[in-house]
Amino acid sequence: MTYGELENLLLLSDRMMMSCAPRKAEYGRGYHEGIKFHYNNPQSTSFLDHYSIADIARRNGSHDVHAYVRGYRDGCKGLKPEYTG
Repeated sequence: MTYGELENLLLLSDRMMMSCAPRKAEYGRGYHEGIKFHYNNPQSTSFLDHYSIADIARRNGSHDVHAYVRGYRDGCKGLKPEYTG
């Protein structure tokens, strides 16, 4: 992944965070953190488990922990941000 691709994905996640739909916004917040992890650790096949990510989301004041976790995991896998509702 190039820096330009990272910037495009971060822009997409920023747009999701500005959404009026709370779950979509939380997904975008999680994705934003996950894609940064993926960019900094491209060879990593292991990342935080579901419960650790959920704990981080709660500490950050997430209103929808599950959406945040889905976004974070998608970002860590290097997937395109795709909120399914």
